[in-house]
Amino acid sequence: MTSTTADILISGGLLVSGSSTTKMDVAVTGEKIIDVSPHPSNIEAKRTIDATGLYVLPGLIDAHNHPINLDKMDSFTLSAAFGGITTVIPFMQNMRSRGIEGTTSETIDRFIEESNEISYLDFGVHAILFGDDDVEIEVPKLIENGIISFKMYMTYPRRGMMMPDDRMLKAMSLAAEAGGIAMVHAENGYCIDFLTDNFIDEGHTSREYYAKSQPRILEVEAANRAATYASVTDCPLYVVHLSAREVLDVLRRYREEGNNVFTETCPQYLDLTNDTLMEHGALAKIGPPLREREDNIAMWEGLQNNVIDTIASDFCGFSKAHKYAGGRSSAAVEAMEEIDENASIFEASFGGNWTEQMLPVVYEEGVNQGRITMMRLVQVMCENPAKIFGLYPQKGTISPGSDADIVLFDPAMKHVLSAEAQHCKADFTMFEGKEILGKPVFSMQRGKTLIEHGEMKSEQGNALYLPGDVNLTASAPKGHRVK
Repeated sequence: MTSTTADILISGGLLVSGSSTTKMDVAVTGEKIIDVSPHPSNIEAKRTIDATGLYVLPGLIDAHNHPINLDKMDSFTLSAAFGGITTVIPFMQNMRSRGIEGTTSETIDRFIEESNEISYLDFGVHAILFGDDDVEIEVPKLIENGIISFKMYMTYPRRGMMMPDDRMLKAMSLAAEAGGIAMVHAENGYCIDFLTDNFIDEGHTSREYYAKSQPRILEVEAANRAATYASVTDCPLYVVHLSAREVLDVLRRYREEGNNVFTETCPQYLDLTNDTLMEHGALAKIGPPLREREDNIAMWEGLQNNVIDTIASDFCGFSKAHKYAGGRSSAAVEAMEEIDENASIFEASFGGNWTEQMLPVVYEEGVNQGRITMMRLVQVMCENPAKIFGLYPQKGTISPGSDADIVLFDPAMKHVLSAEAQHCKADFTMFEGKEILGKPVFSMQRGKTLIEHGEMKSEQGNALYLPGDVNLTASAPKGHRVK
């Protein structure tokens, strides 16, 4: 127990880690946690926060988001903070398709500089590599600058986003040599285009044909292919936004064979189905598509049995007016002045707004419904993302020496999710009207209050860029293993 007076003492709450739930006191001085002791601890502090009846959680990490549309790092991180998130790892790519010149590394340099000024939250960065990227130059350069994870699309060939297989193998090989991590959006793009073309030629462009154009087998095939390439190149692999029930056995097999394969799903794939798209049309179009209830169940089972390692949002930040066009281009999505609800579903853009609702939905559908424990929630939303991407134990844990990123969660607070209640610029949510029992009510980042009494208490410009450390990743020889 510390003998000095702490700046802040969080007293009497139930501290949740990936291995225990215990009534503990947490002492903070400056930006760091200095003591974690059983309650009552008698630690002296300048300010004591009574956490009786509350869960004390590590700040959540959203390791999958795209703040490049209506919501940038300012409004996106504001929204994320209200959802109990204290660290984000957004994807950034070259913007040549949007008329902005520069390599991926140059674009990321500009993004980091801007985000240091406008973000409310600490942030890392994932790079997206396209087929026109010079991976031989970009991969080593990015890793040297702390961008250690590289996403490649196995779909969207006509949008100019798909990474050809030979270039993917080269990028994986380079990443493996330097301790990096490959990430994939696993869907077979050529098959999707084939099916989409056929539906369009036949005049089948209404919403019921969207899921049929991207069936589960195309996710399974691409995930298997990506894992094969990762095995051949000995490259750690992180497969984003799993949605298809059959993909879990495929990735489990590669993991059992000794490959470093990590997996992610999202709240939308845990709770929503294709019925949501049938009701809301373009607003619910995402990639991969919303599946069926059996797939939701499989994702929960994957979390229960440790086949799925993380939950992230895949936030894109669109308004309703942005959702009805842009689905067949990689250029910036323009807002439509007039919305046609009966327009082709294939023209609609991909993506939704999920980050602020992520923790409430996972808590409601996971913990309250008995599908996962609070300890498992902390593993997949705090600890594992930090471990996989080389940020642990600075982030993802409440331990002495770690950053004082702390969330207080009230399990008895009732609220209703709505677009009106969210804090991003986007004006819709597919979780509209969902009743939740449990809400984050307070958060701090590096010892400074973020959210208190329903208000943002921090200012922009205090965020830190967090370079990933290849020596600390879950796949590194002396790294921190996921649970």
